[in-house]
Amino acid sequence: MNIHDLDTPAVLIDIDTLGRNLSGMSNYCHAHNLTLRPHTKTHKIPQIARLQLQYGAPGITVAKLGEAEVMADAGINDILIVYPLWGEKKWIRLTELAKRVRTSVAMDSLTVAVGISRASKAAGVEIGIRLEFDTGLERCGLSANKESIAIAQEIIALPNLRWEGISLYPGHIMGNQKIREHDIQLENVKLDQLYALFDSAGIPYPVVSGGNTPAAFQSHRFHGLTEIRPGTYIFNDRNTVDAESADYSNCAVTVFATVVSTSVPGKAVIDAGSKTLSADTLLSGEQKNFGYIQDRPELILHDLSEEHGHLIVPGDSHLEVGDQLRIIPNHVCPCINLHDRVFIVSGEKVVDQWNVAARGKVT
Repeated sequence: MNIHDLDTPAVLIDIDTLGRNLSGMSNYCHAHNLTLRPHTKTHKIPQIARLQLQYGAPGITVAKLGEAEVMADAGINDILIVYPLWGEKKWIRLTELAKRVRTSVAMDSLTVAVGISRASKAAGVEIGIRLEFDTGLERCGLSANKESIAIAQEIIALPNLRWEGISLYPGHIMGNQKIREHDIQLENVKLDQLYALFDSAGIPYPVVSGGNTPAAFQSHRFHGLTEIRPGTYIFNDRNTVDAESADYSNCAVTVFATVVSTSVPGKAVIDAGSKTLSADTLLSGEQKNFGYIQDRPELILHDLSEEHGHLIVPGDSHLEVGDQLRIIPNHVCPCINLHDRVFIVSGEKVVDQWNVAARGKVT
């Protein structure tokens, strides 16, 4: 089957680019003695998670319990949940997961730790614990101070919890390469302060887990980091290109769309809107427009409505109804989550299709 035989819009994953991305990150981590625990929120596809394990990852990272359950059902047996799980229902589900696979959780409060400890003791299981610290993103995570170290000591003393170490997410380190160079220096000051607090209290931290895709290939520059959890690297997108962390040739995912209207002069409409591409804007670079048209960079995807993609067509360019385009999305993670299935391609040949098995798993 050829891609032109598909009904549009459709998500295409280039298997050759995917393989290069897998190999590149695996080789980098091996060269710098870093553990790669990829975040599967980007793809939510068990087949890709298994490929990541084949390329050397000992386990995976997920955001939600529902994603973890899907991956466990698919045979993945080492899962880290980097989300502060709250509530008896979730804690019971967590202990059921821990009966099947090696399970760890990142958290930033004693309250959550006490609940997980209590549920784990009742179920007779052990849950790995990583304490999350905020180093600048200001989303989740404790501050690096003596009060937080006291919380760590209380968590370590709780029954049925396996202390693993520190979790970080430097998601604020985006920008371009020059900006990241500066931000990594500031990050290392904060990391050194955090380690000094742990050392002064005599608390070991065998795992220091962090990393993101924009700074993934600079991870060895972060002081003390032992493990990275990049997600988007598997596909890349316009965000990673504009952050100077990838080229368009490294982008494995395109949305295949069809021109459905050219009636407005200087404009065209494709059958891929916000419900196909997601409405996420760029986080770096020019911070505008909604995707990059592969092989047609003169076309500008300047706006999205739910089912319509609005193109600006320069005067020296031309589109007709029925023309087909491949769009690299701004942010590939929510784009994938909008689709039930993806098509695996080599060039223009469709070689397989995979279900996005963990899409919509938000609990």
